[in-house]
Amino acid sequence: MAFLSKNELKSVIRENKVTHISDHDDTIVEIAINAGITEVTSRIAPNHKKAWMDGRLKYDVAAIFKAEGSTRNPLILELTKVVALWHLILRCNAGIHYEVIRDRYEAAVEYLKDLASGDANDPTLPILEEPLDEHGNPINAAKPFSTGSRPKFNHEF
Repeated sequence: MAFLSKNELKSVIRENKVTHISDHDDTIVEIAINAGITEVTSRIAPNHKKAWMDGRLKYDVAAIFKAEGSTRNPLILELTKVVALWHLILRCNAGIHYEVIRDRYEAAVEYLKDLASGDANDPTLPILEEPLDEHGNPINAAKPFSTGSRPKFNHEF
């Protein structure tokens, strides 16, 4: 079972509208779901920028999206549904309140940005553990900033 299925979109859109938008093609729905999962993953996955070394939590995105059934985080699941719905209605918005879904999408993305930046935290999400050496120090941990100065300027050559 995948993290999210077509049947579970019922909490964000009526089934008959999904069928209408996708023209009875489940492949289109699966593409929208996969795009939604990819977008949510990309928004909360840590990257290699020095800004990520400031002590914020780094979520284990692979573990989050491998979860199935009742072990899935309910908030991440609902946010993923909203993002997947956004990708689906871009195909056709017949009978859809576009502004409402756009607002829900923007709110979901804003929350995911807050979660990634550390402004919001979810203690139920798995955290990536930093690899440690034998002394308990982080391996390959770069410092978030450095200090120093440039060489003294001299007009003489």
